[in-house]
Amino acid sequence: MSPRGALLGAALLVPLLVGCSGSEPVLDPDLPAVEVRAVPGPSYAEQVLLGRQHLLIHVPGHTTRVDGGWEAVWRPDGSVVVLGSRWARVLDPATGEWRSGRVRIGEYGITPEALTTLGGRRRGEGRVVVHDAALAASRKIVIPESAAESDQIDGPDAEFQLHGRPYTLGGVTFVEWGVNSESDTVTDHGLFRVEGERITQALRNEPLVRLWPSLDGSALLAVMQDNGEDEDCGGCQVEQKVVELDPDTGGIAADYGTPPGYTRDWRISSLDKVGRVLAVQYVVREGESGGRYQTWTYDGSWHRQAASGDTRTRFQAGGTLTWAGDTGEPNQPYDLVWHPSSGPAEVIRDRATPCPTDDTDWTACPTVSLPGSLLPLE
Repeated sequence: MSPRGALLGAALLVPLLVGCSGSEPVLDPDLPAVEVRAVPGPSYAEQVLLGRQHLLIHVPGHTTRVDGGWEAVWRPDGSVVVLGSRWARVLDPATGEWRSGRVRIGEYGITPEALTTLGGRRRGEGRVVVHDAALAASRKIVIPESAAESDQIDGPDAEFQLHGRPYTLGGVTFVEWGVNSESDTVTDHGLFRVEGERITQALRNEPLVRLWPSLDGSALLAVMQDNGEDEDCGGCQVEQKVVELDPDTGGIAADYGTPPGYTRDWRISSLDKVGRVLAVQYVVREGESGGRYQTWTYDGSWHRQAASGDTRTRFQAGGTLTWAGDTGEPNQPYDLVWHPSSGPAEVIRDRATPCPTDDTDWTACPTVSLPGSLLPLE
């Protein structure tokens, strides 16, 4: 059995805190799933902000430094897409060797088959560039503003634009659009589905926060939120929920709602779907500082995943990597601990370790990203 298949079975065996039943079953995968290799542990990336900004990509036995790097995204085959301010490149993290040259990017989304990026705009149209997984070939998509079903684009000071993270799944590209204006009444927006030369529209004026494909490429999830129409303040926290989109239409195919005990102060920090199990990681914060994480699964009913505790947790080959710190203030001291399947825990960094300070007295610990699975591997 592949690690991904084992993961699905294990998700049903791990001790869980059981919540109330949901109202909708989890959909079967609509798209082919690629095999997801378990990330060897401990693996993680550090974005170092002070001095010459760089990225440190750590895997067992090797660390790669990338000057100018901003983010590292692990893919199902074990390769890493390294991203800078306007570029992307594929790295073999085990050796530090580059597998591709650089490609230019804007706002981007990564799936097993492609890196999709906004390619700028000209008046009356937006552009998307779809790079293949090797970043060796690309194709351009031009989306005219006439594809948007809106009568607001012709208004004064109104501008059509593409925005958000675009994604390509099963050869189909999904990208958000909106009308940019200083007027609070000019707010039309939606989602384009682009297949070949055909451009269709979905989720018109729905409160879409962002698209979120599953790691194996078999599902397109999305975070939606209350539009705040019943609030009397600007910038209020509003409720978020997870839905699954129909890849054939871009419309909502299933609404998975929220777990028991959810409040509007919970923020979704990560998502995945494995077979018919949805995994959602929340930041649970009360007030301006502190906070903790909770990971929940949904398979027709919601369950709190006890194995993840209150930390940002990723399950990797050989153990579990956990991060704990202040979720309200960025770049504060944190605990990063490797918990092997057997033997004592290894403290990689703890909150007693001072953060670096520059000559202006700005203090900032590295920003840490954790690859791996939201669900136990075995």
